[in-house]
Amino acid sequence: MNSNICLQANLVNSQRTSTQTLALDDESREERVSRLYASPGGPLIGWLFDECRRRRQEYREMAACLGVTYGYVNQLRSGIRQARHISDDFAVSCAHYLGVPPVVVKMVAGRIPMSDFVTPREPEVDALDRAMAQMLDDPVARRNLPADMSELTLSAKRALVAMYIEASGRDVFGMHQLPEMVRWLQRAAAIHDESEAEVLRGHRDLAD
Repeated sequence: MNSNICLQANLVNSQRTSTQTLALDDESREERVSRLYASPGGPLIGWLFDECRRRRQEYREMAACLGVTYGYVNQLRSGIRQARHISDDFAVSCAHYLGVPPVVVKMVAGRIPMSDFVTPREPEVDALDRAMAQMLDDPVARRNLPADMSELTLSAKRALVAMYIEASGRDVFGMHQLPEMVRWLQRAAAIHDESEAEVLRGHRDLAD
């Protein structure tokens, strides 16, 4: 039903013009981010209203597409309700409306803090020592490195590691592992959803 409402709203409003929408098109990326984070209710609500204007919809039409009342959206916008407390179902509806994965909606809403995506701060000297230990595992690099690197200054270690990365292309800091980690997380999420669906089917079978 919500899909039909959205489709009808888009057809009805497709010929409307909006000076405000045209003005938003002239924003730089930095200006838009700053504006969204200053929006009433926070960046998620600002993003939803931007998309609403882009589609040339009325606010109530946007709410219908999201499967909620405009009163609920207005409570989020006014701060009566907090975006970080939105439900999983509403996050999925927002994701569908905005064309992004639900995890992005949860991050922008504040349900998932950005600190969850970074490792605890590691002292630079420890990171460099870890990188140099990997360099010593490379027989070609080992032949060209000083016999005792423990006495090298921090600047010298930085220079050696930088030159090694440039020459070898090796990922001594492990940053290239992140895309693979994300793929594993996506796979884990898919397995979780499949398992959850199987459990629900089992409950229904028992009830029958």
